[in-house]
Amino acid sequence: MNDEAVMRDIARLENVRCRALVERDFDVLRELVADDLVHVHANGKLDGRDAYLHAVEEEIDFLSVERKDLNVRVYADVAIATGHLQQTVQLRATARRIPMSIMTTQVWRRGPDGWRQVSFQATNV
Repeated sequence: MNDEAVMRDIARLENVRCRALVERDFDVLRELVADDLVHVHANGKLDGRDAYLHAVEEEIDFLSVERKDLNVRVYADVAIATGHLQQTVQLRATARRIPMSIMTTQVWRRGPDGWRQVSFQATNV
């Protein structure tokens, strides 16, 4: 697969990930994140895969998630995606809605089962 095809594939997978968050399709989300995921939230909180999945399943509702200007760079079996993400989440415990405008850096790794996200870093803008 050439770099252009990988770039398109990663952008497609990121759109699938965003849609899975809004639609609460956790089976799809589990398939997209690696067992060794490191997820750094915009508030600085660090989660591994299990804690991240627990949070999105039990604590947070994603009301909207929109990707803009995703840039993907490919290095053999690693792809780094950076770009703007706008989302609105609602905390289940308080029903507080939080609109977010963040820049993200994601690392995707290609393995025997395809591309999996291994790292996510968000920064408020």
